Amino acid sequence: MPTDINEALAKLSQHGKEAKVIAGGTGLYELIKRNYVPEVKYVVSIMSLGLSYIKQSNGEVRMGSTTHLQDVLESDVAANKGLEAISDALKEIRPPQIRNMATVGGEVCISVPNVDLPTALMACSAELVVVSLRGERKVPLEEFYTDVFLPGLKQGEIVKEVVLRPSRGSSAFLKFGRTAADFNLVNVAASVEVNDKLITASKVVVGGIDRSPLRFRELEEELTSKTPDAKSIQPFLEKRVGKLEILPTIHGSPEYKRVIMPPLITKCVTQAYTRALKAGRTVDDRAEIH
Repeated sequence: MPTDINEALAKLSQHGKEAKVIAGGTGLYELIKRNYVPEVKYVVSIMSLGLSYIKQSNGEVRMGSTTHLQDVLESDVAANKGLEAISDALKEIRPPQIRNMATVGGEVCISVPNVDLPTALMACSAELVVVSLRGERKVPLEEFYTDVFLPGLKQGEIVKEVVLRPSRGSSAFLKFGRTAADFNLVNVAASVEVNDKLITASKVVVGGIDRSPLRFRELEEELTSKTPDAKSIQPFLEKRVGKLEILPTIHGSPEYKRVIMPPLITKCVTQAYTRALKAGRTVDDRAEIH
């Protein structure tokens, strides 16, 4: 087991495609069980590299890649403005034994549509710090995913940490699954900023319907300078989702997901908006949510 990040990177470089990073192991276990990674002969653990931490300074929250989900949930990360969706999503990852094993980096890098944390992180404009023997690079989570099981990592790279910046608004996350402990059929996260009771900026991300979380930019434009009214949002969404090519699963057809999505998205946006009002989180001008 490597105890130094350079040692881990060297092993990944040495074994190439035959090597796979392992942290908590919950994601890799599922891949191996289903024979999705038959080429892997070596696993490189990063659990002893000192990447388990939550640091808050200079207006940023940095979560190390091997930080367990339960540790994030028990921290005060969600107390930061605009990061409430993180706590919402973590509470939906059940049972608690999973949260005690699964890691932040593992949730991000597994790259499957039915996990919850990436949707919340994306709505909160998360950024990844990726490290290799060539050095470090930063990647917005929104630009990280290539396809199912294909995160945007080059050969020999490791996600070192996730970076979040509190905003001037509030956020929320909701999930719809068959049972409380099941994977999602659809999940949604929204962040909003409000001025004079009107939405000035927003970010809405939906998971479980495409090969990676999907940002609803048209809805964000529709929400600008308005209050989230179900009478106006739901008809807009019903028209919008009717045009989408939705990923089917054995638990939910595209048609079923089209029925679920409009009320779920509306409720999530409304919850984020209500939180912003209750917390008095308003801004004097249009905020920049990228």
